[in-house]
Amino acid sequence: MSGRERATEKSRDARQLRSDAALRAALLALVERQPFDRITVRDIVAEAGIGYATFFRHYPSKEALFDAVAGEELTTMVQLAAPLLSPENTRQTCLALAAYVDERRGVWRALLTGGAAGHLREQFARLAADVPGPTPESTWLPADLGVIFGVSATVEILAWWLRQEPPLPAERVAELLDRLVITPTVGSLRGN
Repeated sequence: MSGRERATEKSRDARQLRSDAALRAALLALVERQPFDRITVRDIVAEAGIGYATFFRHYPSKEALFDAVAGEELTTMVQLAAPLLSPENTRQTCLALAAYVDERRGVWRALLTGGAAGHLREQFARLAADVPGPTPESTWLPADLGVIFGVSATVEILAWWLRQEPPLPAERVAELLDRLVITPTVGSLRGN
């Protein structure tokens, strides 16, 4: 491959990355203003400032774009939640989790209350189950059930919070998560 061909390919790759980033940003901006089910591909490309056909070079549907955006959000969420496995830091980790969701309320409201909560819960549980951590010691709570329960309860509490008007402060939600879900589940998995 000649230098000119490599430069053209790099340019194309950079353009593809910019288009993808624009599509993701456009979807996030739109879901903060209106329900996901009312957003069309034409709305997304108009917001992104790219051509209609370009959308389909990246994603087969708006749902596929939504899944990609949700996947990124969940990856960040799981990274924030990983320290929850350490019983010493559950409150601080819950606070970081709630603060992250609070900063991105529009996105998380769309993810959790826009009809995609079930799919999101499955993705979250799958990612959470893959987080490396100490081997659970519980004799009564199977580890996979602990993950499913913890994820499901967390998703439900966050969805409830995002529907509240006026919303509770992130600190209060962190306390709810910690006391209702995390401390009892982590303690059970540790054999306490």
